[in-house]
Amino acid sequence: MLIIPLSNRISWRNPPVITILVILVNCYVFFVVQGEDNLNYLAAQRFYFESGLADIELPRYQDYLKHDKRTASCRDALVPMDGETFCTDEDGFDSLPMEEQVELLQLLAAMQADGRFMRKLHQDRVVRSDEELYADWKDLRLEYEDALSTVVFIQYGFVPTDNRLMAAFTSLFLHGSLMHLVGNMVFFWLVGCVLELGCGWMAYLSLYLIAGICGAEAHYLANMQSSAPCIGASGAISGLMGAYSVLYGKRKIKIFYSLGFFFSVTRIAAIALLPFWIGNEILQYFLHGELSQVGYFAHIGGFVSGAVLGFVALRVCKIVDESAFDESPQERIACLLEQAYELTSKLDLNDARTLVQRVLAIDPENSKALNLLFTIDKMDPADP
Repeated sequence: MLIIPLSNRISWRNPPVITILVILVNCYVFFVVQGEDNLNYLAAQRFYFESGLADIELPRYQDYLKHDKRTASCRDALVPMDGETFCTDEDGFDSLPMEEQVELLQLLAAMQADGRFMRKLHQDRVVRSDEELYADWKDLRLEYEDALSTVVFIQYGFVPTDNRLMAAFTSLFLHGSLMHLVGNMVFFWLVGCVLELGCGWMAYLSLYLIAGICGAEAHYLANMQSSAPCIGASGAISGLMGAYSVLYGKRKIKIFYSLGFFFSVTRIAAIALLPFWIGNEILQYFLHGELSQVGYFAHIGGFVSGAVLGFVALRVCKIVDESAFDESPQERIACLLEQAYELTSKLDLNDARTLVQRVLAIDPENSKALNLLFTIDKMDPADP
């Protein structure tokens, strides 16, 4: 289920500077700072399989999976596969059938995300120091980790087994793919502009960062033993959405919603979105949590913290300009006209005329309202 709030509350006389700036920073990080991430990560994985490191570690991880019931699941995979495999003409890993390559890559990703196993590996409890191949393995492992350190999302992503505050901050500006970036920034723009207008730039930016860090910590609480880096602005944006629903309160807002096979636009009290959003994340976690790359608990943590911070800003600190969330005359006119068109299509002319007259009371020269009123009168056979 997808629910997107729709708003046109953007004033270019008081432009959303912070919203635009954060979007630009995220784009700069993705296209410039992370520009070589895919190549560097693929190079590291190619080294892993071609150097023989996989032949040492993966069989031991498979044995570990057979004997340890508390194993990491596929949802903790290091990076989504997206159907991509290595394509070279060299013998070795690339000569394997695609299905086998995918299985090996998924096994490697699961191993790297399994915090318990990786802790044992780094403590020399998987490949022991008294084994003949220990020295060779250690050199290969260090070289592989050096290669991974060039991948920005691994170096600066939030890893639950480390739980570093700075990583929780830097992860907010990292994204795994172009679609990941675009999706987050669209949501950020839709809810961010009006919040910046109503909260002021300092409170708004603080809300974004605090909610994002709270989202990362919620992800940590749900995935303490995961060593897979969590990245993306989703937790922070979820926080903005939580604040959005609280600050609009009982005011009705326009939303787009999709149930997969059906989609539409309707109006709903903003506060009702909060349980919908949180409930949807919980549902998606139980439906797809074991296989998905999505940090559902980061979203839930963001929603809840954003709602709390929005309430504090509104009721305790009283730093919110509530008028920014009131329906503007243009929004009111658009809503009335939409209802009037619908009633006209159903030939409910009297009620449609009443709504059009309410529009003309706000804007006597509104051409759409005047044209619709002419149409309504023309359709009424009793009207002279």
